[in-house]
Amino acid sequence: MPIKFTAQTMPQSGEELIEVLHNTLEQTSPRKDFIQVVRDLTRYESQYELESQEFFARFQRGEMGDRIEFMRWANKYEIYQEMKANMVIDS
Repeated sequence: MPIKFTAQTMPQSGEELIEVLHNTLEQTSPRKDFIQVVRDLTRYESQYELESQEFFARFQRGEMGDRIEFMRWANKYEIYQEMKANMVIDS
């Protein structure tokens, strides 16, 4: 879950910021991160009716253009591949 600060919630010191970051890291896990990446990929696949693997191959060949949405999808797919290869889903 991304950390977002507003004027009211902005940490007032470096120590407060470290505490917020520490608490946030304690609430995350590689498994949750992997699940979120899979959810994101599934959303793209549904929206564009195209599997991520096929999309990525086309994207790399320059067939998909350079829309920011496609760059994000390609990035998510690369993250997915790396997580899967490293099995960073065990916690």
